[in-house]
Amino acid sequence: MERQNRIAFVLLGVNLLTLTILGCVNSKLGQFGFFLYLPGLFILPGALYLDHVRGMPIAFLSGLLLDQQIESSFGFHAFVLAGMHALTSGWVRGSNFRKDLSPILLQLPANALCFVLWFAWIKLFESGSLDWTFGRWSVDLITSTIAMIPLAIWLPSFAKRTVLLVNGLPVETEGAR
Repeated sequence: MERQNRIAFVLLGVNLLTLTILGCVNSKLGQFGFFLYLPGLFILPGALYLDHVRGMPIAFLSGLLLDQQIESSFGFHAFVLAGMHALTSGWVRGSNFRKDLSPILLQLPANALCFVLWFAWIKLFESGSLDWTFGRWSVDLITSTIAMIPLAIWLPSFAKRTVLLVNGLPVETEGAR
């Protein structure tokens, strides 16, 4: 139990660090009219390493942090990420998911689904608060999808290495496990 709790805190820290870096990148890209929307990144590490008892709160907290960072409706991303964790964690653990393209095959569709849900949410419930046209949405979707490809491989690998380091295991022995 202590090991799972430690992994949960490590993954929350990894998500917080990733969100911070993403916020810095978005502040620079915003000058050029682009916005990287990447909530799909935060689904896989928790689904790989945590059970539901710890994974759902980590997904929920990561969603709240994302809501705060991009100034969306407080709780929208929290519930979406927690729901996606619930849907994907059993599938991820039940298959041979640690292949090279597997992270991309899960995170790209999840990110696209989040994109569509958030756009629909904005248009239906927040009509005056954010002016996000379909053209701008399309450009942001394409830009985010391109950025998601290398990040979908990097984040689970970074999370795995961080978990190994915190558990006191050398990173070189990860193939021997």
